[in-house]
Amino acid sequence: MRTSFVEDNVNRELEVFIEEAEEVGWSAPDGAMLDLLVPPTVYPPGEDTGILCDSVLSLGPGNGRSLLEIGCGSGAVSLWAAMRGFRVSTCDINPLAVAAVRGRAEEMGLSSRLTVVEGGPGEGEIKQWAQGKHDVIIWNPPYLDPPSEGDPVLGPLEEAGMVDLDWEQGSGVVLLDAIEEGNLLNDDGIVLIIRSSTTIGRYLGEEAIGRGWAQRSAVAITFDDGEHLEVLAFWRPWNARPVEEVGVVSSTNSLMLEQGGKIGRCIKALNQTKGRGQRDSKWISKEGDLLCSWLVPVNDAGILQLSAGIALMQSLDSIEIHQDEKINHWMKWPNDVWIGKRKFAGCLAEGKSKGQENRFVIGIGANFMDKDEDIPIATIKHQNKDFQKRLDAALAGLLESKQGVPNMKNNEIIELAWGMMSAGLYNGQEIQLSKQTGSVVGLTNEGHLLVEFEDGVKEISATDGIQFLI
Repeated sequence: MRTSFVEDNVNRELEVFIEEAEEVGWSAPDGAMLDLLVPPTVYPPGEDTGILCDSVLSLGPGNGRSLLEIGCGSGAVSLWAAMRGFRVSTCDINPLAVAAVRGRAEEMGLSSRLTVVEGGPGEGEIKQWAQGKHDVIIWNPPYLDPPSEGDPVLGPLEEAGMVDLDWEQGSGVVLLDAIEEGNLLNDDGIVLIIRSSTTIGRYLGEEAIGRGWAQRSAVAITFDDGEHLEVLAFWRPWNARPVEEVGVVSSTNSLMLEQGGKIGRCIKALNQTKGRGQRDSKWISKEGDLLCSWLVPVNDAGILQLSAGIALMQSLDSIEIHQDEKINHWMKWPNDVWIGKRKFAGCLAEGKSKGQENRFVIGIGANFMDKDEDIPIATIKHQNKDFQKRLDAALAGLLESKQGVPNMKNNEIIELAWGMMSAGLYNGQEIQLSKQTGSVVGLTNEGHLLVEFEDGVKEISATDGIQFLI
């Protein structure tokens, strides 16, 4: 537990204040050289600073876009971003950092493009350290485990300023909540937060999906000791477009394929009269079930179906991290998600050509109205109202193109899906096709099943009508 500023800290704070600041030379990713003034207790530029700047560099020139940096520290990122044409607002809880960056900005002729204030998440009201909407928000938060009592790594004033941060779930979540509360991000904006794989904040991705944020890794490095440090990018799915709610329709997929629209368009129906699954099987739904379709980028149908299954799994993951017991959810190839021994949801990817346009849709149906209370679905029924929001975020993280964030590759989706299928689809599991029995050995880059029979390995698509032998 971190302690607030008390009288005993005064002498140590005074000792820190009289230490001399250090001049540090730093090279930015684009080759620009900056001379920084780093006061005592201020974090100097490191490898994490470099990968954060790599992410900003991938966004292109600033061109007057607004960038907010939380915790400017030495000012390396903020000063460099201002040099690249961003209108920068930045803050820090350390008054020495604020003074140093403000002075260096004036010396570099950047004062008109860079504003520095004292404060940050956990420090008073949001409007004290962040105002207006921004195109880019970045933070290199304290991702190390909090220090033990009596073993501070910062000056006492900084230690006191971080008391209100939620160290259990990670400071990145604190920032996302502050952005939401303060309405700080433009609809097409992006948030960049550094996360470590070994310490606090490891569930930041799941927490973000639970709040409706799409997320994907932008830049990552791995150290010799195995620690994985990455910049996670967060954004509002599909530029925060609204979900279209309709009444009873024949099929949300059919409606979307017929009407088309912008990529990311989502239709949510009260019920369907002609819902369908794989191989034209009927999908029976009840009013109150989740019935949605998305217009998605063109890809192999197998990859799109796996993406839908992954999105369902990630949405359930975002619920499970707050449950006392595991939900016990798993993927069944090619398009189902099960909870325990019961089917919870199904996915169907379909395409249609209309003139010169190729349309692809993903339909997802989730059985929220199942009356069987013996399965853990009862523990997530209260999430029905916001489950579509979670799915929207997870799908966008997998499929939406976002400037500055590498698209997911098919092999990455395959790897994710294979891991999620491990509870029901594993190396060596037997299947039956016609009268042949074979063993599952993998997935292709198109999302098809690889099965080894006596006469060799065959590629099986979702339309081949196989039977799993449990």
